[in-house]
Amino acid sequence: MSLFMIPIIDTAMRKCIACGLALLVMRAYGAIAAVYVDSCATTPGTGSVSDPYKTMAVAILAAAPGSTLVVRAGSYPESLRIEQKLTISASGGPVLLGGQFVGTMEVCVPVNVTDDSCAWASVIPISVFCSDNPPGARARIYYPAAGPGDAPVACGGPRPLILYAHGNRLCPTCEGNQALPEQEDYLQADGILRPLAAAGFIAISVDVSWFIDAGAKATILLNTLAFARDENARAGSSFQGAVDTARVAFSGHSTGGQAAAVAAQFLRQGCAPNLHLGNLHPAALALLAPAGGSTSPLDVPTLVTLGTADSGQVDEEPQKVYGAATGPKHLVVVTGANHYGYTDALCCPPPDDGVCTVGGAAGQEARKRQQTTARNYIRAFLSHYLRGDINQLDYIVQANAGCHGVLFRTSTT
Repeated sequence: MSLFMIPIIDTAMRKCIACGLALLVMRAYGAIAAVYVDSCATTPGTGSVSDPYKTMAVAILAAAPGSTLVVRAGSYPESLRIEQKLTISASGGPVLLGGQFVGTMEVCVPVNVTDDSCAWASVIPISVFCSDNPPGARARIYYPAAGPGDAPVACGGPRPLILYAHGNRLCPTCEGNQALPEQEDYLQADGILRPLAAAGFIAISVDVSWFIDAGAKATILLNTLAFARDENARAGSSFQGAVDTARVAFSGHSTGGQAAAVAAQFLRQGCAPNLHLGNLHPAALALLAPAGGSTSPLDVPTLVTLGTADSGQVDEEPQKVYGAATGPKHLVVVTGANHYGYTDALCCPPPDDGVCTVGGAAGQEARKRQQTTARNYIRAFLSHYLRGDINQLDYIVQANAGCHGVLFRTSTT
């Protein structure tokens, strides 16, 4: 018999669970004095096998010392405090405590190419896209999954949607870029987007490597939004009913950040009428060292992150983007963060970009810290503005010991 035990005297284990560390509990048998839990239950439940509790926290409070919690396979993204001896037994497959399993799916987003009256709108050359019917742009979807690997989408939807555009690579000969095709730069945000999916968001990173023009990239983002809307409504789709199109955030890095801001403007202005997006509106913007320096008003909650070692890639443009925002806005400056440190492996040697030294580290450790800091702020920002989690606002506007190298924050809420 294989059982997962959490004894009351195990202080270290209790602390790990309390801070939300994900614990993988493999299938076990032989439960006694059972209390049943199922994250996919449709009611809070009573803990019986036919009416299980929906959350681990409620089950733990209700369980007597020595009880066995029979936990249905799936994710339980909860911070738990366990103060009595319990046995946790997974039923039907693996269980993840403290986070979400994450799945990915490669897709070809159909692109409807037409001119319209909006400024910067561009005709997109279809020949550069992935082959499908109709042809379109390659993209990767990150989503909360029902189990490890690329399992189906987890229950608990519909979920907020993040549409992400990457930047343009200016240094293809940099050592860190060797053997990395530019057409796969949309995969370089894995370290940002995968943890956001683990936090319960659905994120789509789309290939815009073929374009310099911000309007062209923004048009691809709007087509990606139309794709997500259609898949959400299509019977038999893997994402049927999983996407909350009323909670959509645009995000991006560098020129992709500029494209995200333009896409939000286009959506507000009713551009691309052929996509029939008139009932959809941007709910937030999360931008990493955005280029462009747009002075057009951005009337949605906006987060701008930049680093002190971003040497000449975007100059003062992120500050201009922040200054143009007229809604709630937050500026985060990270000491030692450079321009390409938000990506998984891309780089640009000095003097074109600075050396990433976030948290006093160097090399990949510094890059890891830069990504961690950026995604923690994005997660808190989107949790507040897309989910209404008011507790996350404190993370955005106040100092937090869990961040690396944050120089200062400026916020207007």
